[in-house]
Amino acid sequence: MPAPLFAVGDVHGHRDVLAALLRDAGLVDPAERWSGGDAVVWLVGDLVDRGPDGIGAVDLVRRLERESDGGLHCLLGNHEALMLAVHRFGDVETSFPGTTFRDVWRMNGGLESDLRALVPEHVEWVASRPAVGREGDWLLLHADTTAYLGYGDSVAAVNAAVAAVLDDGAVDEVDELLETLSDRMRLVDPEAVDALLARFGGTRIVHGHTPIATVRGVDPHEVIGPLVYGDGRVMNVDHCLFAGGPGFVVRLDAVNGQGRLGGRP
Repeated sequence: MPAPLFAVGDVHGHRDVLAALLRDAGLVDPAERWSGGDAVVWLVGDLVDRGPDGIGAVDLVRRLERESDGGLHCLLGNHEALMLAVHRFGDVETSFPGTTFRDVWRMNGGLESDLRALVPEHVEWVASRPAVGREGDWLLLHADTTAYLGYGDSVAAVNAAVAAVLDDGAVDEVDELLETLSDRMRLVDPEAVDALLARFGGTRIVHGHTPIATVRGVDPHEVIGPLVYGDGRVMNVDHCLFAGGPGFVVRLDAVNGQGRLGGRP
């Protein structure tokens, strides 16, 4: 039997909520230690910004990654990439005249407390996060965009190209990467879904980045499960924690791909 497979949406600094969701799903114990056995868990990025403890969320995920022996994974979100851009370039101007990387970061919920807590180990770990993941039939992305196609012909190629930009890319390359990771709502087009699956493999896509509450036009408190669209081939798991959503953990290996565990009333 394949290992249980889970996905978790954007955390945005809500470290304690993430721990509670994982505990409710049986993936960590009351002491917040890994208890998921051979389960595979993918977080879709955006651990930082907007919430009270982004670096605390990073530290929790880093520890669980070790304790799970690599069973827990985390994608690179646009907010992680933006935080690293500010760390490297600070007040350098972006492609928007008169707007610095720090300006963009602050406008998008960047918190000085996260930047102050950032140490070289965090930078190294964040910069090595994959931009794209594959797990069985699932293609995992942070953003609901086809812009990943511009970075390579395979999952490995895209991840290597993005890591190189984060490591020592020029200002314009980092700026372009931020645009890629910030793009959204392209997967309503079946041809876009076809292009991603043809290039990177899999039969279905799971992503975060675009809050389900925004797409559905509802209060975030009403979002208690994923949004499946695109003829059932695309699943959005951005539970909008930063705006008060209760959060959920999705069981991807459920028969219909829509099982939910860990939802909090």
